Order: sequence, then structure tokens, then C-alpha cells
Amino acid sequence: MKIKITPNSVSAEELKAKVASQFPNYEIINKNKNFFVVKKSNTEGCNVVVRKKSIAVVGNFPTMGGQMLFAVSIIALGVLIPLVVYLTAFQGKIKKLENEVGAYIQSEVN
Repeated sequence: MKIKITPNSVSAEELKAKVASQFPNYEIINKNKNFFVVKKSNTEGCNVVVRKKSIAVVGNFPTMGGQMLFAVSIIALGVLIPLVVYLTAFQGKIKKLENEVGAYIQSEVN
């Protein structure tokens, strides 16, 4: 989800504090100056990237281990089997979290 903002109107630290106060049961992991991860569980999370003119909220595995396991399974098993497992087991939960966090951020910045 891409949220357009006026240039340089939102700081990542301010946004991270607002998201942490709105979702106290989610873990916020700071990755970079303009990049943090909202983690609901070991398999549900979303990346939030604050840019000059937009904020990107992308659902993903929240841990590096989960991302690497998925990548290795694609290499080892081919594309089809891990893709079917991802779509049936993980994609719905990740998309729901992405929409939840994205809707809050969109309401907060507009």
C-alpha cells in the first residue's frame, strides 16, 4: 500500500510512536532511519518505509529468518509448492495486517 503525503511532512520517528501507541500489542522493530517493521507474530508483519513524498506499507514476514526460509524453500522446492503454501497459509493474515496498519497511517497523515 502506497500512501501519498506532502513532501517532508511526516517523520519516521513520529509515525513509529503513533503506530506503537495505536497497536500496543504489536512489536515495532527499528531497521533504519526511515524504515521500521510492525510485527504481530513470527509469521505476520509489515514493513513501513517513510519517503519524502510517500509512505509504503508492505506486508511481509517480519523476521529475517522467515524471509530466508521462504527464499531457500523456493530455491529447493521450486516456485510452485512454496507459492501455494504461502498463498494458502500466510497471505491472508499478512494482507489483513498490512491493510489494518495502512488504514491507520492513512487516517493519521491525512
